[in-house]
Amino acid sequence: MKKFLTVFAMITCMGLLLVGCKKTSETSGDGEKVTIQFMHQQVEQERQDVVQAIIDGFQDANPGITVEQIPVNEDDYDTKITALGGSGELPAIIELSQDQAKANVKNQFTNLEAVKAVINEKGEDKFFDGVLPVIKTEDGANFVGVPVSGWVQGIWINKAMLDEKGFALPTNWEETLEIAKAFYDPANKKYGIAIPTANVTFTEQVFSQFALSNGANVFKADGTITFDTPEMKEAMQYYKDLAAYSMPGSTEVPEVKDAFVSMNAPMALYSTYIIGGVVEAGFIDDLAFVLPTNTTAAAYGTVTVMSISEGLKDAETEAAKKFLSYLLDDKHNIEWLHMAPGGVQPILKSMSDSKEYLDNEVIQAFAPISGDIAEAFDNLQVFGTVGGKNFNIMGDITNTGVISKALNNIIVQGADVAAEVATAQATIEGLAK
Repeated sequence: MKKFLTVFAMITCMGLLLVGCKKTSETSGDGEKVTIQFMHQQVEQERQDVVQAIIDGFQDANPGITVEQIPVNEDDYDTKITALGGSGELPAIIELSQDQAKANVKNQFTNLEAVKAVINEKGEDKFFDGVLPVIKTEDGANFVGVPVSGWVQGIWINKAMLDEKGFALPTNWEETLEIAKAFYDPANKKYGIAIPTANVTFTEQVFSQFALSNGANVFKADGTITFDTPEMKEAMQYYKDLAAYSMPGSTEVPEVKDAFVSMNAPMALYSTYIIGGVVEAGFIDDLAFVLPTNTTAAAYGTVTVMSISEGLKDAETEAAKKFLSYLLDDKHNIEWLHMAPGGVQPILKSMSDSKEYLDNEVIQAFAPISGDIAEAFDNLQVFGTVGGKNFNIMGDITNTGVISKALNNIIVQGADVAAEVATAQATIEGLAK
């Protein structure tokens, strides 16, 4: 998550930002007609076409409301939000990751009451169990956005490769390590598992699953920092042991994906976006998905949410709420999910056995494991989320690379586990002051 700097608050909607300026309500002789804008990151033309089709259907059902879509490239997204927020010209609806949404709430850009109203209208019980906890506000009283989709990360496995050596799917840390050791043959560029080790956010994300599955988190519910614990040290040591059977050096996203898709490793830690690569590689029928499990099972993931901006006119807020309720309707949520089948996953329980959702070539290809992926959303956990609260400072911790640096030092540089954990604890305490 990139830190939103309010130093840009004086930037106005002129020039570069003109396209993002919020439209105001217009009054005609037939009554009030409202125009709102929807900013998102679906910049590919085919995705924009899907978004427009959803908008068209909504406008047909709500003739007094016009919705204008504003696609923005990912690289420009955070800066644009900060600038528009500082000038009071945010679009009514903004697509965000859960971390971006937390920053928006911190900057008081989000109408929390409106967001909660949409979720309550749908019903909290309609979402997978792990979805809403990770999008709670820091005080646990509200939600940072309306969830519409997400992706999860876990251990992807080539079952055919495991079968060749007589292994069943791993159910715990020990079995995962045993399989990785059995396949390790670096002389022939064959590895037991593909995991990241570089000083990058991806490394923290993957490691967090092992730590959380061992009961280790960065905070307690009361805000106490708990990085330097026996459980965290045990998870660090295990990750180091596992990395010994992965690719050498500081590895990142491309190396992890390539090793698994090219069948140079039978296991990899990656998000659901690996499914497309597996389909192209031709072994989707052999694909399995499990979660890192020690004392519990833990999935990492990101929930895509839609925020409703603070400072809108009442009619604009109501229009935004109507549009997001429309997007959470099963039929229209499926249209959204089918923009990037496989990578983007449903967060509504009703999708699990929906014939309409499954009516897609890519989704049908991984249908046998769709239940395992859905279960991952029930086991969704992230660092900094504990006791029904989400600590905003976790974004700063991730951005500074405290945890990924410690892992890289331990695995690649050969540093001592206890010393690195202690250093990370001290650094995190400093950030929290």
